[in-house]
Amino acid sequence: MPNSLERRHNRRRRHERTRQELIQAALDQAVAGSFKDLTVDGVTRAAGVSRSAFYVYFGDKEELLLGALEDLIASHQNRLGNCWPQGGDPRRGVEKAIYDVARVFAGNSDLLALAFETATYDEEVREIWSVLTESVTEGTETEIRRLQSEGAVDDALDAAVLADGLVLMTERSFQINLAQGDRDPDSVAADLTKVWWAALFGPGAAAGGPTGGNPAPVEATGAPESPGAPDSVGAPESPDREPDS
Repeated sequence: MPNSLERRHNRRRRHERTRQELIQAALDQAVAGSFKDLTVDGVTRAAGVSRSAFYVYFGDKEELLLGALEDLIASHQNRLGNCWPQGGDPRRGVEKAIYDVARVFAGNSDLLALAFETATYDEEVREIWSVLTESVTEGTETEIRRLQSEGAVDDALDAAVLADGLVLMTERSFQINLAQGDRDPDSVAADLTKVWWAALFGPGAAAGGPTGGNPAPVEATGAPESPGAPDSVGAPESPDREPDS
């Protein structure tokens, strides 16, 4: 017979499973239409729970969406807020960060498509999305300043303006290419990496050096290389790692 601790643990697991089933049912329902068309009755029918059970977890469908976004942000906080690896070739740090975030977006395309739609008219969703974007922008600015101090990025560049422009460009690209699952995330990341390299390290970083060779793929736990100003390299390739689930 389970003891009291095991019973509490089992109740928490059932509670979280039902909560996730409601979120997934809402995402599945919204794929065929829009968030405005979503109803609590439709979600509960799809999830196989009572209407009253829905309100144990969420006050309304907007609260469900906010909860799903908060779960996503919490589960990927380090990757989304401070996703640049330290040390080694600075180009590789940029490349890995972009690939990692692209895979997070692609792996949650249904949820993010709803968030993009709802942020146009819902203040709370817009606010939580703004907080996420600001977190990524601040982390990017910090890393640009670090690279400037190491001589890898021209210190005449305005780090705050550059970070803001690059992050907004990347967000828009993800909205267009990944929120609907239209493109492979690694392909999108490769295109964006070339733009980031050119903006941070100069046009030669994206256009390729005299030999026109491609850089070696990034290893998931690759050994650090000597930092400093990067040489010209060819187009980025997908880092040598499996996509996140």
